[in-house]
Amino acid sequence: MTRILIVEDEEKVRRMYSTMLKNEGFDVMEVPDAIQASCILNKEPVDIMLLDINMPQVYGSIFYEVMQNFHKKVKVIVASVYSVDEQKKMIKGAEDYYDKAQGLDLLLEKVKKAERSIKQQTSILVIDDEPRIRKIYRHYLQENGYRIIEAYDGNTGLDILRKSNEIALVILDLAMPQKSGFEIHEQMKKEFPGIKILIASVFNQNDQKFLLPNADEYYDKSEDASGLIQKIEKLIHTDCPA
Repeated sequence: MTRILIVEDEEKVRRMYSTMLKNEGFDVMEVPDAIQASCILNKEPVDIMLLDINMPQVYGSIFYEVMQNFHKKVKVIVASVYSVDEQKKMIKGAEDYYDKAQGLDLLLEKVKKAERSIKQQTSILVIDDEPRIRKIYRHYLQENGYRIIEAYDGNTGLDILRKSNEIALVILDLAMPQKSGFEIHEQMKKEFPGIKILIASVFNQNDQKFLLPNADEYYDKSEDASGLIQKIEKLIHTDCPA
């Protein structure tokens, strides 16, 4: 679930944004100033930030500049009473800009656009020897906005990981030719400790956990694909995008 942080000193506006976004299925946090926002960013993963400009203590424009040194991956949508052109002069390089005089439907559209951008920048490596299974994963992952890279065996998957620094998550089968998923998992943990690994197998989840207790998540291939997407989103949003 995409997590949004609202940084806005007017409580009425914060609640209005929050209600709208929660109704759309987003995970929402809200704070009245930049100092509290900074505390959250240092502790919690945040994907998108709605940032006001005129705030007490620290102006949004100053906070944005500081943020760029530590939290560059957070997509910032500036939301202010200033016109979009004026906002762009005050804060350069934000993901998007929203004039509060415009309708909330436009803000929601900008948030969803930023969410799509995040997913398109997230590459998922699928390692599975069955073309039919890879095709199913490809359909559901692309439908949900993710980039997918495929490997038909473990060695190929390892080679891809060694050549790419864009992969955030690996979906790994256990029963494969040449090297099993167990061997590949062990090798990946040694070489790429920061990459999340989701085991996807014909074994049920309890058996998977027993056989491979240190994986990040487990998926039974007999389950509905929507469950796979939920697990992927949970894993991807576990790490703070600092």
